[in-house]
Amino acid sequence: MAKPIRIAGLLRRTPIARAASNVLQPVLLDLLEKVPEARSSSSKKGIHDLRVAVKRFREAFRLFRPVLRKKTFRKHLEWIEDLNDALGEVRDRDVALAQFRKLTAGLAEPPRSVADLPARLESERLGAAGALAAALERLQLEGIPAQLAARIESIEQEAASGQPAYAFARERVRERLLDVRARWAAARREATPESLHRARIGNKRLRYAIEPFSRMLGKEVRRLYRSASRFHDVLGDLHDADSMAVMLETSMAGAPRAERRAWEALSVKVIRQRRAALRKALALADKLEPLWDEAQRAVEEPTL
Repeated sequence: MAKPIRIAGLLRRTPIARAASNVLQPVLLDLLEKVPEARSSSSKKGIHDLRVAVKRFREAFRLFRPVLRKKTFRKHLEWIEDLNDALGEVRDRDVALAQFRKLTAGLAEPPRSVADLPARLESERLGAAGALAAALERLQLEGIPAQLAARIESIEQEAASGQPAYAFARERVRERLLDVRARWAAARREATPESLHRARIGNKRLRYAIEPFSRMLGKEVRRLYRSASRFHDVLGDLHDADSMAVMLETSMAGAPRAERRAWEALSVKVIRQRRAALRKALALADKLEPLWDEAQRAVEEPTL
């Protein structure tokens, strides 16, 4: 889990326009500092770190939408989303390769279709890394991140909102907490990969909404942040198992009939892993319910 970025000069009474500038500037700087290493197509850590930085900035950018000009928000959210997708294409192959190699460790002589899959994933990764490098180069040449940095510096002068940061933070955390709880309730009913992934996304947005304001929101919300981090890891394991199951099923469908039994054996192993991850997620969610209740009361109770 990436360490939170320390935000200086953020107090309860800080006007939200100033708070937006104080938060977005260091988070964007963190993103830009991680670009050089990610440009190396062989740097798995660089790709992962930049992807985390982009997701963190994207959620901060969304969080402060009320004090951003509509044109600024639409224009810059578009390239942020595109960059996140490009990073995801590379990162997904890295994760799939690592998981598949672990899954097939110990197989003496895997069938050809099984043995060929890593090479295909490596080829796909190379193409995705090339597309990512081109996207990063284009952003730099067009000076788009620098344009956004300039807009962020001017937020305080342009924004009309004078709401204190404390009130703004409570509202946003409450919204995202209620969203997580609704998504998790749906995931419990359905237990489908799609519903569980939606719960994971909502939980991630909650974490990033708390992060800049954790010092001012009290111990209940700080506990919520720590619990959301643990929940994220467990739901991540579940999502990885679901993604691997789909990849195995697709590969098995295209394999020669004589080699399908090997794919079926791998699928059984992944299904067992998914069941274990789901049990763990359900057990953790049961423990988190009281923390969710506690944090929700804290952000809903009247301020003095």
